Amino acid sequence: MNSTARIGVLVGAVAVSMGLAITPAAAQDATKTPRASPIAQFFEPGAKIPGNLTKPGARLTIKHNTDYAQSPSIVRPRWVSNLGESCSTQVISKTAGNGKTTLVLSVTKERSVQLSGSAGISKGLISANVGFDVTNTYKVTDETRYEVPRGKHGNIEAYTLFQHYLVKFRDMRSIPHTVDVYKPIGVCFNQWLD
Repeated sequence: MNSTARIGVLVGAVAVSMGLAITPAAAQDATKTPRASPIAQFFEPGAKIPGNLTKPGARLTIKHNTDYAQSPSIVRPRWVSNLGESCSTQVISKTAGNGKTTLVLSVTKERSVQLSGSAGISKGLISANVGFDVTNTYKVTDETRYEVPRGKHGNIEAYTLFQHYLVKFRDMRSIPHTVDVYKPIGVCFNQWLD
């Protein structure tokens, strides 16, 4: 039995033990446009961000954890959609200073997986579907440098970079359940001059 088949058997066994049936209808629903939420959108430099985080002239730098780029691709069931990457709007570290200088911000933080809409679905079942433990914390670590010219004030803020998955289930009564899963995979740096 190949690894894909073993994963399918494991997911099916967990679903049955939890009283959930994962049906092709749930997989078809995953192709619909997901609902928008503040965490599911990159903020654009200079744009108004959910939570009133506006940074005129900002520059956004995305840095993945080194182990994230080297990790092998995991085959996930078809009812799990990878919706891409997103930056949190919660500041996890920051620095500022007057130029002429080079600002340096190093980040090493433990961040937890964020779940949305998971009421009534076990975290073990969610973990089995996405291929990682959603109860774990994951370290995000990286560094950025920002040149601040003489006479200017520079700022750097760091946010968690997440990989966003959408998991759709139907229970035995065909009631749909949707879970958004956000796994920490790196750091978003927002840099700007005042």
